[in-house]
Amino acid sequence: MLCTNSLSLLNSTEGRIALNYKRAIKTPKFDPTSKDLIITWDLFMQNYRCINMAACDLIQAIPANNTFWKFFNEKLAGLSAPQKIEFMNS
Repeated sequence: MLCTNSLSLLNSTEGRIALNYKRAIKTPKFDPTSKDLIITWDLFMQNYRCINMAACDLIQAIPANNTFWKFFNEKLAGLSAPQKIEFMNS
């Protein structure tokens, strides 16, 4: 999965348009930290997801600045749904 919690990235004009970001309206009915979960924005699914941090491996971190947008535009913007799945499985 490809995700971020960078509000500066998500709240930018590009984030709202290219990543389809929408600010959360409700808070969860449970405490995510009590279950070792974080809530994050999934860039491919374009929605919030809970991630179990006990079973998570960080493969790569991309700075939430122009470096991200360069990566996004060159590698991700034109991917089809099957290509996104292939990217996530690689």
